[in-house]
Amino acid sequence: MTQSTNPYWQVPLGPVLATICGLSTTLLLGLVSWSLVKGVPGIAIGMFVGVLVASWLRWKSDWPVSIFASGLGAAVACYGAIATAELLPPGSIDWMWKGGLYGAAFGITIAAILSPLGLLGFQRGGN
Repeated sequence: MTQSTNPYWQVPLGPVLATICGLSTTLLLGLVSWSLVKGVPGIAIGMFVGVLVASWLRWKSDWPVSIFASGLGAAVACYGAIATAELLPPGSIDWMWKGGLYGAAFGITIAAILSPLGLLGFQRGGN
């Protein structure tokens, strides 16, 4: 695998990708079955997927991804999306788009701000 000489663009991109994956999973599951994602289970599902994607990026592609920033960003994004169900019809397409954008606005921001934590203890090519 070819290594990039400047990996610093990967630092904010990794947690943002993981956060988007976690939020998207919660939104799609909420569209299929609202009772599956309402409340804490929806936040936990999004956070689990965000951490899983971040771990995979850190392990397989050797990116300096902050797993903490990814999990926290996904949890905040999912909380924001689920909280909009008080204003929008839960489990609808309207909720998925508007709630998803509302949650993403906060979750992606937190993931990007905390993304430099991925550089702590990171060794390129290490275990």
